[in-house]
Amino acid sequence: MNKTEINIIFSTKNIENTTNLLWSILEKYSLKKIKNYSLTITIFDKTLTQNILTAIKQFDLCINVIGQSKIKELEEKHSKFIYSANCSTKIDSIQRARIQQQIYIIENYDQFKDSIIWQVDDDILFGKSNYKKNQHTVTFTIDYFSKIVEFYNENKSIDAIIAPTSYVPPIPSLLYCKTQLEDVFNGEYIARESFNSEEYHDYYNQNNTEKYYSIFLSETQDKNEIVKSILAGKPITKVAFNEKENLIPKQKKSKLLRGGNFIVFNIDVFRIPHFGFSENNHIPARRSDMIHSHLLLELGFNVVDVNYFTLVHNRSFANSSIENSTEKYFSDMIGSLLIQYLYKGKKEFDNRFQFHQNHIKKILKLLYENINENEFRTEIGKLKELDVQINSLDKEHFINEFEDFKRIKNQLIIKLCKLAS
Repeated sequence: MNKTEINIIFSTKNIENTTNLLWSILEKYSLKKIKNYSLTITIFDKTLTQNILTAIKQFDLCINVIGQSKIKELEEKHSKFIYSANCSTKIDSIQRARIQQQIYIIENYDQFKDSIIWQVDDDILFGKSNYKKNQHTVTFTIDYFSKIVEFYNENKSIDAIIAPTSYVPPIPSLLYCKTQLEDVFNGEYIARESFNSEEYHDYYNQNNTEKYYSIFLSETQDKNEIVKSILAGKPITKVAFNEKENLIPKQKKSKLLRGGNFIVFNIDVFRIPHFGFSENNHIPARRSDMIHSHLLLELGFNVVDVNYFTLVHNRSFANSSIENSTEKYFSDMIGSLLIQYLYKGKKEFDNRFQFHQNHIKKILKLLYENINENEFRTEIGKLKELDVQINSLDKEHFINEFEDFKRIKNQLIIKLCKLAS
């Protein structure tokens, strides 16, 4: 029996994330003795100590480690490709990590062709999240690797899959914290020991039409501490997404809600630069994954959503802070505004911009009405700075920037159309 090669690829700066991810892969890999696939893992070691190779010797898996010197060599060789992706090399962004992986794959085309290439974030687990008896659990009983091979063999027309991630627990940021603050201040969440798995309110992926509130996860009763956690982006609610188990992978037209879980069947997808937008200060706007996915669709690639291959985002909150929350909010806002402008038009851009102009003000108003300002000086100070930053943003300047980006994108599409066809 011919075995299909599966290549799992990720970049990392974190040894703990790496070992957690590899353990989850090993759990999946051990499910079947007779396999219809072979498995290779490629790790881009971006740690300061460059010691990932030493840290993973315990794993009986086929692992290749790409160090910083090799990454730098590849970037220098393919500087034109990086330039065409509109990517700044002055900061180590997610977009840049994806491009480094693209370059490596194209450099080793013969090795990767006719294989499945599974790109993930380093804080992913190859498992499924559950919430039972007030405990978060991750199960590894679904044989994703055999299933993806079966899906691949039955769907040769698909170029890439956007698969979702679930969150253990969900990641509320400033974009989602207003509703949380209202619920905490108004006491509208329902704390209970048991509940129907579909009856919960999820602040991050708000797919429920009715207000079902989850068990409150915070162990403290100190409201100030809870509010500080919300503002810093630390989770206070249970697992975000709990879908009915699908026995058969089902595909649908992609909504492009990509993040950390991208499965490629056609290696030529990697010839299309992972396109992104950078502000004048070279800080990349977030949501480059969505921009890139749109570009692939515009070039005629067949990209679909398949929820069956959901992975778990096992994020750490050790470095969560109000400073990080405000920085990420602004960068995410620029990316969101760009997506609205490019694919929904100026009216939707204006609506979204107006939302952001008012959003932080509403959060500040909630705080002023419900907390002691002296105990939240740092948080209020950072939110006020962010509010000024948003409301002093020159809308016409960004429209001009987005128009320039659109022209670059359209030129890139013309240049790449022959390759994509």
